[in-house]
Amino acid sequence: MQALCRSFSMSTTLGSSRYTVIILVFAAVVVVKRWTAKKQNLPAKDELSKDILRRGAATSYYLSLYMWLALMFFEDNIHLEQHSLIGAGILGMAIIYGLSWVYHNYIKRSHD
Repeated sequence: MQALCRSFSMSTTLGSSRYTVIILVFAAVVVVKRWTAKKQNLPAKDELSKDILRRGAATSYYLSLYMWLALMFFEDNIHLEQHSLIGAGILGMAIIYGLSWVYHNYIKRSHD
């Protein structure tokens, strides 16, 4: 667990360039998807895209609750300041939402 804490603090000292790259990749996926939909004369927001967003939000909400419970359970073993721990939790929530959106949009196609 201490190695995880050291690697996390090392990654925060390297700067936020990793997080910026993650956000830019996610934004590029969204822009490319909207651009191709525009070229095909598809509406920007239809029932399917709203349903995918709703399912992704529901999945990420439940997973984020378990993530916060795990953070509270291991809080004594993680040697970070409180604001850093909360920041890591918020970043984790954003990553979970992005992964659940990708899962419902590309992997699980139950809406077909």
